[in-house]
Amino acid sequence: MTDSSRTQLVGVAVATLRELRSAVLASSAPDAAVSALREAGFAGGDSVYTAFGQWLAETGESASPPPDAGDLPIDEFGPSVGRFFRDAGWGDVLFSEDEAEGVAIVDVTSCWEATAEGSSAGQACHITTGLLSAFFGRIAGYPVAVLETECCDGDGSRCRFLLGNADVMNYKWEEMR
Repeated sequence: MTDSSRTQLVGVAVATLRELRSAVLASSAPDAAVSALREAGFAGGDSVYTAFGQWLAETGESASPPPDAGDLPIDEFGPSVGRFFRDAGWGDVLFSEDEAEGVAIVDVTSCWEATAEGSSAGQACHITTGLLSAFFGRIAGYPVAVLETECCDGDGSRCRFLLGNADVMNYKWEEMR
């Protein structure tokens, strides 16, 4: 991983994050807890984006260093962002796009945030949703909405997140209801 002093990242045990997440969910009304967790994830998005750029430079992941991580060709971007998040301990991340639907897709197998426990509000990856919104918003250069459409239960299956603009994600949300 990259020099944490420049990226404002700190290594924290997954068990600590899960306990903190559970405490927030248990101590607040479900909607307030979900909002707080998503906002917390969003707050860290800039630092993770900065770390991604440094990681690209340090690991030589890009064939030619782009001035910005968002300038990577899509065939380099997907595998690179997957390796970055895997190396950071997020889980096995696969990035793809569905041009026909106008969305990007992030699949996370064995996501650190997913567990077999939790209330109905807890059976989603709220911190990850917020973080992906901020991270990919920095990449895209405009606000990116994130909708988690599948959440694994900690058994090694995947969580799926759709990413796109707010109008597309609202449409997807209405389709799912």
